[in-house]
Amino acid sequence: MKYDAAIRARNFKYLAVAAAVAVVLTATAFFYDDILAVFGSKKGPKNLITKAEIAKVLGGDHKYGGFPGELDLSIKGRHEKLAVQYSFDTALQESMEGLFRRYQPDYGAFVALDPASGRVLSMVSYTGPFGSRSVHGNLSLKATFPAASVFKVVTAAAAIAEQRFSADTLIPFTGSYHTLYKSNVLKQRITPWTRYMSLKDAFAHSVNSVFGKIGVFTVGANDLRQYATRFGFNRAIAADVQVQEGRAVISEDPWPLAESAAGFTRENTMSPLQAALIAAAVVNDGVMMEPFVVSSAHRMDGDVVYQAEPVVAVNAVDASTASEIRRLMRETVHRGTSRGTFRGFFRGALSWADVGGKTGSLTGHDPYGKYDWFVGFAESGGRKIAVASLSIHGRYWKVKASYLARKAFEEFLGAGGNPAGKIGKRDG
Repeated sequence: MKYDAAIRARNFKYLAVAAAVAVVLTATAFFYDDILAVFGSKKGPKNLITKAEIAKVLGGDHKYGGFPGELDLSIKGRHEKLAVQYSFDTALQESMEGLFRRYQPDYGAFVALDPASGRVLSMVSYTGPFGSRSVHGNLSLKATFPAASVFKVVTAAAAIAEQRFSADTLIPFTGSYHTLYKSNVLKQRITPWTRYMSLKDAFAHSVNSVFGKIGVFTVGANDLRQYATRFGFNRAIAADVQVQEGRAVISEDPWPLAESAAGFTRENTMSPLQAALIAAAVVNDGVMMEPFVVSSAHRMDGDVVYQAEPVVAVNAVDASTASEIRRLMRETVHRGTSRGTFRGFFRGALSWADVGGKTGSLTGHDPYGKYDWFVGFAESGGRKIAVASLSIHGRYWKVKASYLARKAFEEFLGAGGNPAGKIGKRDG
């Protein structure tokens, strides 16, 4: 009897403990958010507002120096005034602003990103003394600019990922480097004038006939359309500012398809922010992150209600494809269209820097002028940066986009950069 009583007592004890544990677990699950608010978590504070809500308030017209220091946002149905910390590297930002003021192109835009997080390090929108005063808003967020030969990144990605092209793949072509004629693209024939060029050389020198042929005979409209979407065309970009949607018109007809694949069209347009995201995805092993300009927001009593965190937007390409695209982009800097601009760059602290890019040029109409792009990346000492530089010129040529990118790389990699700072204030 005593033995049975002891067993019953022990079982009752176990049941009581189990019941207590169940109550604790249930309460923990029910009050999980409140517990995190009190004790914190490894992931930081729970965000009480979203990127979309911030974007609705910030819009797409603010420029550096004009972003508000406070935002009025609704939290749980109650309007609150929040202090905002922005993501900009103030030394880089002010350096780039100074370059645009110095060279005075008719219009210009520049965006720099941290590829791994999506943090916007710099965002410049410039209208020079000879630019039209009717051009308003932040040019870095407008998608009225022809992508030009930067679109060759998309074509190359599709060829590498879907058709097993490599940087060394040879393509037969006829014609000069920078023209695009139907007779040189649409006729598949070998003649005494046929030449063979590797994909990396065609990319570095931006050979339109080669990329037109790749688009028509290798990639095709469906894959080109798919990879355009992966790199941000024809879809909204999730961000905490309002960004115009880039457009890529990919026709089934061979000739307009060739024009799109080569970037020899005004139909395909993008914003400088999207262009920087393309470069960022390439250097981030194919992963495109959501960009952000707001690092954090807090109530006036210091209570943090929003903390930006890295968010994957899309896996544009796999890591091996991204690696091969980087090979192409390095050729642009070392042996291609940007060779002259980067002469003397790889010295001293930047001797072993990894730099790549893609240039593009075309006349556009919104605003009118000769558009000059450089979209690229740089890495040195564990630090990475992706940029898009755009200069627009009227009658007189003022400054190359590739030169502006070079100066950004030198500032960020050479000077070491700065942590996120408040608008208009230099860190340190």
